[in-house]
Amino acid sequence: MDGISIITDNIKEMMQELFDDCREVKGVIRSQVKNLGVTGVDAIFDVVMEYGFDPGMPYPVLHFLVTLAKDIEDSDAGRISIALNELNQVIAVGDYPGFGSFCYYPDLHQIFLNYRLPINPNVPEEETVNIRYYIATLYQQLDIFADFIMFICDTHGTTMELEDYLDYLQSVSDIDDLEARSKALSEYLERLDQ
Repeated sequence: MDGISIITDNIKEMMQELFDDCREVKGVIRSQVKNLGVTGVDAIFDVVMEYGFDPGMPYPVLHFLVTLAKDIEDSDAGRISIALNELNQVIAVGDYPGFGSFCYYPDLHQIFLNYRLPINPNVPEEETVNIRYYIATLYQQLDIFADFIMFICDTHGTTMELEDYLDYLQSVSDIDDLEARSKALSEYLERLDQ
């Protein structure tokens, strides 16, 4: 079995283990991630091996694409794009570092997170460790920011500025405690409504 096949099989196994769902169609490995954040957002998690960026490039690239919101109204696109840009700055240099960037894709009216990771197929087990780390970190990043994505899309009847959302996150003593985040978010939204 070649390195690419080993890596691909390992990714499918990881995604099945983490998300309890994984299938491959035409070279795209896909899972549906359920119940992200306090609001229980679902996302579509795609991974595809890309070749041919540059004929001189020594390694293929894994392209991770996570769709978080769809059916975005054209009238909201500008406001949402600005909010996503602010969020990307926080991920790049702020208190909540992460991988990739959030984008609005107008042709499909979707918000997604995008990240590309070059891999060396000659060392599949070592690359699998890197990929596992990335997927676990990405899951945590999505779990923290999925609610903000829903707020900027106004899917729950509430909009929130990034500064307010970051204040809410700072008020939570254990960011991994979903119950504490839920309580803190409810309290924060009540204060904003007053």
